[in-house]
Amino acid sequence: MAQALRDYAQQDPERFAVGDSVSSLDRRALNDRVNRVIAAVRDWGVSPGEPIAIMAANCTDFIVISCAAHLGGTPLVPVNWHFSADEAAYLIGDAGAKLLFAGPAEMDVAVAAAEKAQCPQVIQIGETLDGLLKTSSADEPDDGLPFASPIFYTSGTTGRPKATRLSQTPTNVPVADAIIRLKQNAQLSGLDESVVHLVQGPMYHAGPLHNGTTTALLGGEVHVMRRFDAEDVLRQIDAHKVTHTMMVPTMFVRIDRLPGDVKRKYDVASLKQVPHIAAPMPQDVKRRMIDWWGPVLTDAYGASEIGVVTRISSEEWLERPGSVGKPIADFTIQIVDDDDRELPPGEVGMIYMTSLTDVDLEYLGASEKTAQAHRGEKQFTLGDMGWLDEEGYLYLADRRVDLIISGGSNIYPAEVETTLLAHPAVEDVAVFGIPNDEWGQAVKAAIQLRDGFKPSSDLEAGIVDWAQEKMARYKAPRSIDFHDQLPRYSNGKLHRRVLRDAYWQ
Repeated sequence: MAQALRDYAQQDPERFAVGDSVSSLDRRALNDRVNRVIAAVRDWGVSPGEPIAIMAANCTDFIVISCAAHLGGTPLVPVNWHFSADEAAYLIGDAGAKLLFAGPAEMDVAVAAAEKAQCPQVIQIGETLDGLLKTSSADEPDDGLPFASPIFYTSGTTGRPKATRLSQTPTNVPVADAIIRLKQNAQLSGLDESVVHLVQGPMYHAGPLHNGTTTALLGGEVHVMRRFDAEDVLRQIDAHKVTHTMMVPTMFVRIDRLPGDVKRKYDVASLKQVPHIAAPMPQDVKRRMIDWWGPVLTDAYGASEIGVVTRISSEEWLERPGSVGKPIADFTIQIVDDDDRELPPGEVGMIYMTSLTDVDLEYLGASEKTAQAHRGEKQFTLGDMGWLDEEGYLYLADRRVDLIISGGSNIYPAEVETTLLAHPAVEDVAVFGIPNDEWGQAVKAAIQLRDGFKPSSDLEAGIVDWAQEKMARYKAPRSIDFHDQLPRYSNGKLHRRVLRDAYWQ
């Protein structure tokens, strides 16, 4: 079997393939540019199996580099462009990336991160990359190269990110075989040559990158939004007759809030499937979106570590509001209590899943974390609580105990707390999520001040500003409550739920 992009380039070379508001590529140009990136990465001393990283806002070349990483056998490490140099350096260094691609706006932070991580090369996307690719080979790569799955980082309760691979993407098998498997896996999401896919979420997240790249590899059209804008989403859907896109609940909330006359300006009838991921969506918002867009919304439960485990259609959800669906064909689900007993329908416990294929949960280089997530050889958990109804539909009772999901991004309190404890006014701190209509959750910090400091609005603003300088802004607390003393158990462990539940009740 020939390499996928070459096949599509030969069949219909001038058909649109990938583009954003600044640049676009037809099928022939996409194939040529991907080949040149693969050759250039080799010329720069990166061998198959050695990771490369990217730290950039959404753009056409993000898809190009992702395709080249897959087909060239070099695992791609997406780095959140909001990260500070220290945060980015940890991911780049832990992965052992030999090369870092960076957007123009990210170059200063990228260069500093690469130096800290001892990553030898940083290539700027844009004119610099264009110039370098002019002298690289456009020859087709060997179909026998190992297909490389990207490496994503998911934080743990220690606050230190752990590496994992997206199980829906084959890895370390020949490219020709991987494309066959990719087509089979993509059928579940309806991704094929006919798809017109709109990428609107940041591609440092697994969902947007996986769906955008897979669509490109399978010959569909990919339209990339550099940043989310509610009205522009409708404009893009109308202009390009978009069939598929992926959103997080915050995006739906913003689109739902648009004035009626703005909504009526755009035709969204082309939409066929719009999965929403990362967090629960307000039920009233989801009902209105289904009334407007039709029964095209799907919900799912899963994670970057293992892919999709359950799925539910709009029709099913309207009958069972709040459910995240039944397990797909590749999984079964068990609900287990604290005594390791499997529970009957209707009872809440830890959600364990069993793969009926070769999917397993593994955190690369973190065997202890991997072992803790397993119950026996094949059962594993993401740490979420929930229950099954009599028909086998899953409902989530609580997300991972301490995890904050804000605007679709995971924020782990331990990391934020570690940062805040370095502030000269902070004696003790607890970080947790509180309800927010737009973001789903907002980051709240409860702080016990050191002697000599008194609570004030100026001090609150100062600590927030300080935190925003030390970490990605979306991780920093949006507000602070001051306490005389924080609740802790006799063993010293923080009793976070006492603080959090006051807001959720």
